[in-house]
Amino acid sequence: MRAHLAEPLTIERLAEHVAMSPRNFARTFMAEMGITPAKAVERLCLETARTAVEMGRLPLEHIAEAAGFDDPGRMRRAFLRAIGQPPQALRRAARYQAPKARHR
Repeated sequence: MRAHLAEPLTIERLAEHVAMSPRNFARTFMAEMGITPAKAVERLCLETARTAVEMGRLPLEHIAEAAGFDDPGRMRRAFLRAIGQPPQALRRAARYQAPKARHR
């Protein structure tokens, strides 16, 4: 899933990839992983986006697209739900982090 985040990862597509019916795939995935396939995809998208946001090099629009979100607004809502702050706040915090203390 991680390698294809920029593509639509529907339950039908995921199920087809493992030669299962969508319903059976969803039940099996939930039983094995403890979360729905949709939640797993969102977590992967968030993980990918968070890393890119904290690196601070790409515009948020590009990060949203590459991480599998339909648009920056959807990515922002996912960040607020999961992390409690928008991507912009995370980027600012990463930029202004104090340098690590040097050993003498």
